[in-house]
Amino acid sequence: MSVLQTGFVAYLLPPYFKNFNKRITKTPKLYFYDTGLACSLLRIRSAAEMDQHFARGALFENFIINEVMKNALNKGIRPDLYFWADSAGNEIDLIVSDGMQLYPIEIKSADTLRNDFFKNLEMFQKLSGTTAENCYLVYQGTENQDRSNGKVRNWRSLPEF
Repeated sequence: MSVLQTGFVAYLLPPYFKNFNKRITKTPKLYFYDTGLACSLLRIRSAAEMDQHFARGALFENFIINEVMKNALNKGIRPDLYFWADSAGNEIDLIVSDGMQLYPIEIKSADTLRNDFFKNLEMFQKLSGTTAENCYLVYQGTENQDRSNGKVRNWRSLPEF
């Protein structure tokens, strides 16, 4: 792992450790700097194969996290990025920490929105006291919306927020 990290091939996203409940995941998650390399290693050769591949969601999540990181670094900001998960399977894909403020981001590779996409954001809001104004759901669709339980942004809107 240290060779992959030193060579800027992969990195570890640390878990957010604030103990909202006692059973949180403490193992970091592995991501690739280059999702094209990850696709190559998975033998994904076309967009059609990607649409049917079991790792589509994980690769989309990896891509979005990379874009958030690059956007901050290009502005001269070293971002504090985390994920949060508990032992019951509840997870927030990305948490951006800006001092005392947390911005939980749920990432979905779907083209259409579903109400159940907000389940983990709503749970995290209750546990952490984070407001819906600071919660985001990034998805593959085209619409941007402000909802009572979070802001919906299509992936092409990443630089704007």
